[in-house]
Amino acid sequence: MTDKSIIILSLMVFHSSFINGKTCRRQLVEEWHPQPSSYVVNWTLTENICLDFYRDCWFLGVNTKIDTSGNQAVPQICPLQIQLGDILVISSEPSLQFPEINLMNVSETSFVGCVQNTTTEDQLLFGCRLKGMHTVNSKWLSVGTHYFITVMASGPSPCPLGLRLNVTVKQQFCQESLSSEFCSGHGKCLSEVWSKTYSCHCQPPFSGKYCQELDACSFKPCKNNGSCINKRENWDEQAYECVCHPPFTGKNCSEIIGQCQPHVCFHGNCSNITSNSFICECDEQFSERKFVIIKP
Repeated sequence: MTDKSIIILSLMVFHSSFINGKTCRRQLVEEWHPQPSSYVVNWTLTENICLDFYRDCWFLGVNTKIDTSGNQAVPQICPLQIQLGDILVISSEPSLQFPEINLMNVSETSFVGCVQNTTTEDQLLFGCRLKGMHTVNSKWLSVGTHYFITVMASGPSPCPLGLRLNVTVKQQFCQESLSSEFCSGHGKCLSEVWSKTYSCHCQPPFSGKYCQELDACSFKPCKNNGSCINKRENWDEQAYECVCHPPFTGKNCSEIIGQCQPHVCFHGNCSNITSNSFICECDEQFSERKFVIIKP
């Protein structure tokens, strides 16, 4: 390491000892974007460095319930969550463009402790020193959480000051096939901060892994306090069964057991539906009211 590099790194240490950690505000829920997106991470100590893992690095709001006991300060660049297929670009500032600086893929334990293992070529992200903008190879962005730290051939590492990044890559399970519409067109493909994948959040009355099932009971088809049993058949509004209370019967518990008799329906007309059931059709002025049924 050159004298100039040592001076610059010393100034970084001095600077970082006087700054407060940034709060990394983020959406609690993200929707899947069909086309890949590009993310540029500035590899610098002058911005986007958070200190406390939960309160700063993963700001979740006051109503989020999560156990933060045993939490330790791990200064780092604000963590990133991306989709499988997204593009990640690292942009270094001129003061960090030392001849021997690079990024290394490490384990979670090595990330927390800034442990630089014996430098092996197969764990270095780039084939040359970090200078300007570099696109991270997709092999480092498979599904899961990946930990990248700054490594140097010699001298003190800036990793403990916050020059490290953890990236979570998520995949989606919102399509029955590659040609299928997301969530069958009846929901959104979403992921919460702590979820490992994107999944369907269905709009009522649809349900199922891909929102492919229709809850026919949500339409409340059973009349006269009948109980509804959903048959869970695909997109069929008739896929239900009503359990009726006497004297009601029929598909929707709207028919009455028996046959029409004189004056059996007050304020309405009687119509036989089957050989053993009938209905009372209300007069217009009583259509929104309950009318009395006289048992024959």
